[in-house]
Amino acid sequence: MKRYLVLAVLLAIVASLSARQPSIIENVLVSNVEEKVSSLQELIGFDDAQAQRLRQMELNFLLEVNKAERCFLCNKKKRIEKLKEKRDTELQKILERDQYIKYQSLENDLLNRNNRLWLENEKQRIM
Repeated sequence: MKRYLVLAVLLAIVASLSARQPSIIENVLVSNVEEKVSSLQELIGFDDAQAQRLRQMELNFLLEVNKAERCFLCNKKKRIEKLKEKRDTELQKILERDQYIKYQSLENDLLNRNNRLWLENEKQRIM
């Protein structure tokens, strides 16, 4: 009887320790979000407070999408669409209108990374 009790306690300890450590996927998502927001901040020019809010929002979005994709009985497509709508609404709250438009354009690959003339002209005009 004592063996079972000790085994149960050990399993509980191992489970609690493993639950506290971020997963490999979460670590990859964090680095991906950091890189994405940093590069977009350089291109668009939003401030550090906006960048921090964007990092948190993007990470939450990706983690929720990851959960939705692993859900067996869920309507994945509908759930992910709701998450996209929520993300879009939050983006509009965080960024100014012109920043939001540029963010969406860059994210949707509407701008070619090799052809950034209008961004350079915008930077020169602002300065």
